[in-house]
Amino acid sequence: MFRIKNFQQWSLNEDEFYQKELNPIFWSGNEFDPSVREKLLKIAEDFYSIFKIDLPIDDIQLTGSLANYNWTPKSDLDVHVLIDFSKVDPNKDLVKRALDGQRFIWNLRHNIIIRGHDVELYIQDINEPHIASGLFSLQNNEWIKTPSYNPPQIDERDIQMKYDGIVNDIVQIEAELGKSDSEISPEEVHNHAETLKSKIMKMRKEGLEQRGEFSVENLVFKKLRNEGYIQKIIDLISRSYEKIYSE
Repeated sequence: MFRIKNFQQWSLNEDEFYQKELNPIFWSGNEFDPSVREKLLKIAEDFYSIFKIDLPIDDIQLTGSLANYNWTPKSDLDVHVLIDFSKVDPNKDLVKRALDGQRFIWNLRHNIIIRGHDVELYIQDINEPHIASGLFSLQNNEWIKTPSYNPPQIDERDIQMKYDGIVNDIVQIEAELGKSDSEISPEEVHNHAETLKSKIMKMRKEGLEQRGEFSVENLVFKKLRNEGYIQKIIDLISRSYEKIYSE
């Protein structure tokens, strides 16, 4: 087993992956910066207004690595607006799909950066369990779940093997898409890219649910994202789609 410092050598070329304090740009000890808090609350309220839902907000929460010790210079401010989906419609899955579509468009059109960190907005069911080890209520200005400093043990070799396998698949997809005489059709390339993206997202979700933020699966995802391969697979999906229908 390897300590986290070994992992950070190839996951990031900047600061350590696991820090000794919460990000001092936003935190003074366990106290969140009041001016940033007010900004995030206003942004969250503006974000919620696009859904035109006649329900009060149950809470506005900060989660993710900037509410924990595993922040990096690339971490997002993950702000979650919580409401009771069942009060919108009994079919909560339908509600989630509809709201996620609008959420995606809002984040796409609003590139908000606070002190060098992107702001990402989410809308979440109040009854959905949250697995994060650090969770802060911006609305109530208090910790819901206070993170603890506990550097994890990580098997670098397992992460590297899984990462290399996925990268190889992405490289192969890109190579096939670039061939003028490929035996694989654009439809097959597109389907393979979509399947791989779904596999990556499912891998991360299961890793988070079963073993938490420092699961092998989540760390593989973070390395893929930091090295640009998540964006590359999204671009390949778009390019292969265009190739299917272009004349």
